[in-house]
Amino acid sequence: MEKQQRRALNSIVLSITTLVVVAALLLVGIGLVRDKMMRNTQQMGMSLAESYAREPQSRLDSFARVFQMAWLYTGQGITGQMDWDTLQHGMEQYQQNVDEVFGGHVADLYAVIGGQIVAANPWAGDSNYDYTSTDWYQNAMASPGEIVFSDVYEDAITGDQIFTLSKAMETEGDVLAMDVYINQGDVLDLEIGLPSTYHFYLFDTDGGLLYRLIDRQATDPVYAEQLISGVRDGSLFAYDAQITDPQGVARGVYYAEMDNGWTVVMTIPTQEVLMGERDPLIYSLIGVALIAFVTLLFMVVRDILNLRRLAETEKTIRVLSDSFFAIYRVDFAAGTYRAIKTSPDLRGSFDESGDYEQLLAQVKKRVHPEAYAEFEQDFSLKSIAQRVKENVVDYGGDYQRMFGGSYHWVNVRTIYQKHILPGEVILCFKDVDVEKRQQMQHMMILQEALDTAKTSARARNTFFNTMSHDMRTPLNAVIGYSELIRREPGDAEKVTGYIKKVEFAAKQLLMLINDILEMAKLEAGKSALDVKEFDLNEYLTEVCEMFRAQAERQNKRFELSMQLKNPVVKGDSFKIGQIMNNLLSNALKYSCEGAEIRVEVRQFDYQKHSKYQIVVADTGIGMSEEFLNHIFEPYSRETHFTPRATEGTGLGMPIVKSLVQQMSGEITVESAVGKGSRFTVTLPLEVVEQHAGPVIGAAASAAAPAASPAASLAGQTILVAEDNELNMEIVTELLTMSGAQVISAANGKQAVEKFQRSAPYSVDAILMDMQMPVMDGCDAARAIRRLDRPDAATVPIVAVTANAFAEDVDRTTAAGMNAHVSKPIDMDRLLKALALCWAGRTPPAASPGE
Repeated sequence: MEKQQRRALNSIVLSITTLVVVAALLLVGIGLVRDKMMRNTQQMGMSLAESYAREPQSRLDSFARVFQMAWLYTGQGITGQMDWDTLQHGMEQYQQNVDEVFGGHVADLYAVIGGQIVAANPWAGDSNYDYTSTDWYQNAMASPGEIVFSDVYEDAITGDQIFTLSKAMETEGDVLAMDVYINQGDVLDLEIGLPSTYHFYLFDTDGGLLYRLIDRQATDPVYAEQLISGVRDGSLFAYDAQITDPQGVARGVYYAEMDNGWTVVMTIPTQEVLMGERDPLIYSLIGVALIAFVTLLFMVVRDILNLRRLAETEKTIRVLSDSFFAIYRVDFAAGTYRAIKTSPDLRGSFDESGDYEQLLAQVKKRVHPEAYAEFEQDFSLKSIAQRVKENVVDYGGDYQRMFGGSYHWVNVRTIYQKHILPGEVILCFKDVDVEKRQQMQHMMILQEALDTAKTSARARNTFFNTMSHDMRTPLNAVIGYSELIRREPGDAEKVTGYIKKVEFAAKQLLMLINDILEMAKLEAGKSALDVKEFDLNEYLTEVCEMFRAQAERQNKRFELSMQLKNPVVKGDSFKIGQIMNNLLSNALKYSCEGAEIRVEVRQFDYQKHSKYQIVVADTGIGMSEEFLNHIFEPYSRETHFTPRATEGTGLGMPIVKSLVQQMSGEITVESAVGKGSRFTVTLPLEVVEQHAGPVIGAAASAAAPAASPAASLAGQTILVAEDNELNMEIVTELLTMSGAQVISAANGKQAVEKFQRSAPYSVDAILMDMQMPVMDGCDAARAIRRLDRPDAATVPIVAVTANAFAEDVDRTTAAGMNAHVSKPIDMDRLLKALALCWAGRTPPAASPGE
């Protein structure tokens, strides 16, 4: 029993010892494999760096050859005692040849000859330039007979990054130099194909970074300095030396030095070299000898195969990206192929290499029937050979291919690079199904947008047909009654009646135009809120008073009720005025003699923003229940029979609703045919508890006396700037009839000049049009305010213009104007505006057309 136990114990000890030895051998083996892979990778990396250094070296050699020819030519000119102008002209001619050789102006030739600088492109500072202190001159003098490359530096003239080639001439102190601009043309636009995880750098002799090739990231200057320092001091020379990039990735460093002292550096992630370290199970399998040994053997075989595959596909990687699901190298002369990457659904259906026709037959089985014939023709050996003969580098297109029972969009291409793969093309396939379907979806969206645009165009045509009728009606009245006035000028009573009708038709036309313009602004989203403090009580009282007079003339009763605890608020008074103008205009328009129009204003407390409710009610003709459902739709009008014809554009109520919604408010309407209408507008306005100074809404009568129009301008001198002769005649007559003396100016420049020539304080006010030739009204107002005379800053300037929107008022205010009166001119409003300006007050802005 003891012998059996001893034998079992010895067996266990032997097994444990064997496991320990195998585990130790595994660790040693892993170390040896890692060491071997790192050494092999260093050899490959150094070879790749030397290979990639050839392209920039070749470009520098090209510059050196061109420079050497220039040096020989210049030297011959000096020894031949060529005069200065001839030498200058010759250098300019050679500079043109250099530009032609390199396909653009990438280099500048110049020379130091006899202590002076002669250049193909002379610089004004050449005569004072201290060339003796420059590196390129000193290096050339220190190395006679050699072409010296400088480090990259900033050009003193252009500020561009350049390097300089220089060589001493045979005559003492003379040097030929050529500046090369590294950011011009393709000086450093290197064609380097690398996997996205491989990084490529080019440094000059001073360690400056000239070029980088890194996927989707910038280069940290500190990291770049560490990289070139490690290369230069040898700390990164060892085969297992590593550096950690800013993303925390350990990288092996491989480099090659060019003839002029520049250094090409390439880094490869160590993790890619040691792919076996990605498997976390390797450390747990170390204790199990047999499994660890098999794993180690598998890793060694896999690494060997990976190294072989890397060597085989090195050239292919330079041509193709990683975005293709299948890649083949096709020898079109021999008619064979070799698979680099095969799509999963074709694996096993053909060999890794063989006859190209067999490959094409398998690929065509999955092509959509509609594209089958075209695919077979375009990618046959004959077609490929023909494209190669015609030097077609890249050819292909999209087609549908079967994937797992459904068709996907695929892009197929043949790529030919005779300098890299002579006699072969790369046949590659890329899945573009998502992009293609998105493109098709965009096309559908565009088609829908086109259909919508057509529908909108039809709607606009219908609208313009309606507007044509509505605008021609008042225009017909204006033209017709004007003709009657011309024919019967002696009948004063008839002429007076005709004039009233012309005035009424003109106001109708103005209302149509204002509604159309306001609706266009709202639809374009250009109607912004202008929030200011104002007294709602006084402002609404002023607005209602304008309509009270109209109601009295039409024998209608007008009532106003105000119940406001906090009348001073913050809001857009102009837009509130537009709402009231539309509602009250409709109330008066659609009510008969003896009707009642009532305005009620009340306040409801609600946190910081109180709610203000404005009710406009009338006992007019009312609206049908059917029309109430469309009252806020553009261009809708009531069509039921009423005592009076329907007037307007059908835009008033849509404008009102849009304005109310802009101010986060609500509007409701109640109406019945024959009983009148009731509109309720609720607006959230911020209450101003404390305020200083005057606010918008103060009554005009408080600022200036209500002088009669005929005598209010007696003794006043008014400068009028207006480029339209008819408008100038009208305003001159109106002002003259009011007792004013008028100074006319045809544009803004004349207005400034005439005001400047007038005696100080002799001009009492200026009426300024906005749009004029030579100088517009706003520029003219600013110029007047800048004049060095005592009344330039105080003379009232009133904008009298057809530009009547809020942004136009803001422009005139910013230009230094005191008030804004829109065309057509309302003489009463103009007189009130002038009276307020002379009293030192700002008139309230009128809505368009008022």
